Amino acid sequence: MELMKVAILVPTYNERENIGPLLEALLALRSESRHELHIVVCDDASPDGTAEIVASAQRSCTGVRLSTGRRVGLGAAYVRGMRIAMDELGADAVVQMDADFSHDPSDVPRLLAALEPGVDLVIGSRYVPGGRIPGDWNAFRKANSRWGNRVARYLIGLHPVRDCTSGFRAIRTSLLKRVAFDRIRVQGYAFQVALLYEATVAGARITEIPIVFADRTRGVSKLGLRDILEFIANAVSLRLR
Repeated sequence: MELMKVAILVPTYNERENIGPLLEALLALRSESRHELHIVVCDDASPDGTAEIVASAQRSCTGVRLSTGRRVGLGAAYVRGMRIAMDELGADAVVQMDADFSHDPSDVPRLLAALEPGVDLVIGSRYVPGGRIPGDWNAFRKANSRWGNRVARYLIGLHPVRDCTSGFRAIRTSLLKRVAFDRIRVQGYAFQVALLYEATVAGARITEIPIVFADRTRGVSKLGLRDILEFIANAVSLRLR
């Protein structure tokens, strides 16, 4: 097995109820992993005390790092974390994941195992055989997810990928160094598709593994109408490119 230094990037905004248990789960993985795992929480000035919980963990646990910034959006938080991973930690790979347990921390080793030599990006996919979305999603939620993927696959041209909007990924930093971040103009959830597009342009070899996506049980979703509109505008912009 290829041994790597890995930065697990977790963007947060008002995730006080989730971040403590998530850090515990990731630290347990860290103690068992053959890889060198670092946890980088990118908090966007949460007023609920999320950063204070992470700062406390940072003082008592090696491998936990807090990065704070203005609330600009998911994309800006991830770019901040990627810069830390590449420039300060010297990481070989990053893992992107949500803080609300919609992504199962126990799937992180599977993502890293799939990042075999020659693979640049692994997507935890809800839409390959074995992947699932919650069965109780309403019609709007299902349509929003599926049509978002269809727009990305067929309008933008990312059709080989089944789950373009997944936020659960493992990415080699050697790929990130080839990505033109200055061409990514979006700040919200559209960042995931924009990054995937730039990775494809950079010649990335991409693979998908199935995951079971779960709804959050604590806190509230940050996805809003502004994110949906930005996603559509970004899709049209990339299509024109």
